[in-house]
This record gives sequence, C-alpha cells and structure tokens, in this order.
Amino acid sequence: MSSVKHQLAGLFHAIPPVGRLIYRVAYGPCGTYLAYAWTIPGWLGRNEGLALAQRCYDLPENAVVVEVGSFLGKSAVVLGGARKLRGSGTVHCIDPFDASGDAFSVPVYRSIANRNPLSLREQFDAHIARAGLTDWVRAHQGTAASVAASWSEPIDLLFLDGDQSPEGARLAYDLWTPFLRAGGIIGLHNSTERVYDASHKGNRLLVEHTIRPPQYSEIVGLDITTFARKVR
Repeated sequence: MSSVKHQLAGLFHAIPPVGRLIYRVAYGPCGTYLAYAWTIPGWLGRNEGLALAQRCYDLPENAVVVEVGSFLGKSAVVLGGARKLRGSGTVHCIDPFDASGDAFSVPVYRSIANRNPLSLREQFDAHIARAGLTDWVRAHQGTAASVAASWSEPIDLLFLDGDQSPEGARLAYDLWTPFLRAGGIIGLHNSTERVYDASHKGNRLLVEHTIRPPQYSEIVGLDITTFARKVR
C-alpha cells in the first residue's frame, strides 16, 4: 500500500503548470495527465501508468474503455487523458464509491475516505473535472455485477482494479471479458508475482490460471499490473 504521505497527496492542489511541463517533457504528451494523476491517492506506479496511457491512446477511434474499480480517479485520469489526446472515445468508470471491496483493502479505503468531508464520488468527480476530463470520463456508480447487468457495448480496453478477493475478481472477469473485443487489451492491477494477502490475490490468480495462451497473447507485467491482448 502507499505511504501516508502518498495517500495525503490527493488533498492538495494539482501539480502547478511548471511541474506539468516537466512531466510532459519526461513522459511525452500523456505527461500532463500523469502529473494530475500523481496528486490523487492510489496505487498506480509511473511505469504501469505510462503503459496504461499508451495502450489506451493506441486504441482505435471512438474506443470504449471500461475500468472496474476507480476509487478516487487516479487511473481514470490517465485513461481519460489518453483518449482526450487521441480526440475520441469514452472511459467508463465503475465503482460503488462506498469504500467497499476485499477485506485487505477496505480499512485503507475507509481511512483515506475519512480524511475528506466530501464523499468518494464527489472527490472522484472533482479530480476528473480538475484534469479537464469531464467530457471524456463517465462514472457508473454501482458494482461490477449491477452495471454489467445492463451493459451491451463491445469494449476495446478493460482495466480490472475492483474487489480483488478471489471471488470478486473472478466475478468481475467472468462478467466483463465477454464484452472485450478480440484484439482488445485487458489490464489487471495487483497481479504480478509477489506476496499477496489471501483476500487480495484474486487478480493474481486470474493471471496465473486464466490470462494464458491461446486465449491471450502479448502478456507482460509492469510494476504490479499485467497487460494482455485478447486473441479470441
């Protein structure tokens, strides 16, 4: 988990313009949105954040991106920024915004949530607006299951970062991957090889047993995120 200092960073204003310029020089066009993202509490590292932005940017015109598990919007800003730079597409962010999830994560979520008088949804919306992404990011307040029940649109990129209990991660995967196009990208946060609490290893188990050839190709782990391309 992030340090307390990292978690509190989201309570301050966005990186000033000179800082965003430095990020842009270091990381290219997506650097502006990476700079916004690093002020938001969350657990997306720079390498995986840049990889997520690049994969999102490389999607076709009018791409449909779905993120399951958004919390305060750290990765949503990265995804939304990439599509804004590309000039088309929508990022759909699914979260109950109630600090629920697997047993390992809930105490951390609640601790962060209690530091700010605004609700998690209000904080999420504020972070998206501050980054200038309101027209590119759409929040769906609900669980992976409740939103999937009325979903019908094919997906170009699916980022799974919600309830990471073995049962919760498997449920989200089973409900959402049927919508992922052949050739589409899947990303699973907290899934690379390391030691996980038993209640927090759902995405790791998916990578070990499910994100495998021949159904997936181009499987790569960056920081704590695994990316793969769906073959069929």
